[in-house]
Amino acid sequence: MTLSGNKGEWSEIYIFLKLLHDGKVYAADKDMNRLATVYLNILKILREETPGFLYEYNTGNPITIDLNGSNVGPDVPLTDIENIKNELWHLFVTTPTGTISSAQIETFLNSIHINKLKSPPSANGNFFGGTEDIVLQVSDYRTSIISNVGFSCKSEFAHKATLFNASKDNTNFRFELLNMNDGIMDTVNNLFTQKRKKDGTIKNNIAVGERMKELKRNGIEIEFDRQLVENATRNVVLSGGVEMPKIIATILKYYYWENNGESAHSSFSEAIDYLVANNPAKYEFSDIESIYRAKVGKLLYDMFTGMRLSKTWDGRSNVTGGYIVAKSDGDVLAYHTTLADEFKDFLVEKLGLETPSSSRHNAMQICKENGRYFINFNLQVRFKG
Repeated sequence: MTLSGNKGEWSEIYIFLKLLHDGKVYAADKDMNRLATVYLNILKILREETPGFLYEYNTGNPITIDLNGSNVGPDVPLTDIENIKNELWHLFVTTPTGTISSAQIETFLNSIHINKLKSPPSANGNFFGGTEDIVLQVSDYRTSIISNVGFSCKSEFAHKATLFNASKDNTNFRFELLNMNDGIMDTVNNLFTQKRKKDGTIKNNIAVGERMKELKRNGIEIEFDRQLVENATRNVVLSGGVEMPKIIATILKYYYWENNGESAHSSFSEAIDYLVANNPAKYEFSDIESIYRAKVGKLLYDMFTGMRLSKTWDGRSNVTGGYIVAKSDGDVLAYHTTLADEFKDFLVEKLGLETPSSSRHNAMQICKENGRYFINFNLQVRFKG
């Protein structure tokens, strides 16, 4: 038996079977509820496990299969697709953890030319998470325009994915420490937590929370200085204007400084309340909550659609599809980039900050330059658990 994997690895196959059976994919609101009147009609699903061998699974009853434009069969009744889909879902429900495999499911998948859990086998950097997991030929219900769109496949029962990875100084935001001295610096820089590695050796990890608490116990205050890399600053400004570096810095301050990097306070929706209360951009309008929410939503959307801080970004989206989710109740819903406002709301609600390796990314270590003291807070974004 060659097809085996955890629930997350099988989720792409489940989504494939569900969409092939339903012939459409519904959009979701920010709370992941189905929007019954917003959907894409699926004409076919394209799958290329091996370069040069493009299989097209045409929706209908029966399902027909083409290879490089010519029918290769077999024709598959919808009831067969539904039965295998339900059997896979049963395995999801009855297998709490570990690896899933099924001779029945594998035999069926092989019969319709599926021999791998993941397709395509190589990553495409233009898509969320670096992968274009499934390609659909769809007809928009509003315009009837036919197009091929690529989606990333995720599931509520899989490991939560990182949207925006830390990249050393590219994602570092530098803060000045006020009321500091060398003694406090030395004390803080020597705060570590010990973790035993698999080989039995002990590794010292930077104690982010304890370092923040120690600084505050000593009456230290922090003030945003700058991003460390000019190109990273440029990209952030292109996304949200000249005030955007300070807005992101304030979000990082809320997470690291005010809440010691605790995951319970990592959400962007919570950070927006902090932005409104502190107004780092000094907006002089009556309703600044909507402005900050729009700024953060666009930033996260830009991250999803291709912006990285390590290379020059042109301000354009590199994603044609979006994000397809297999929910814990078995439904499959989509966040499509053509529904940008709903998608931004979803990202704000579902994403949060995460503390990356501080030693790897040059963060959380106090340094002294020309009599002034600085510390870096690093930016990394993950879907919340």
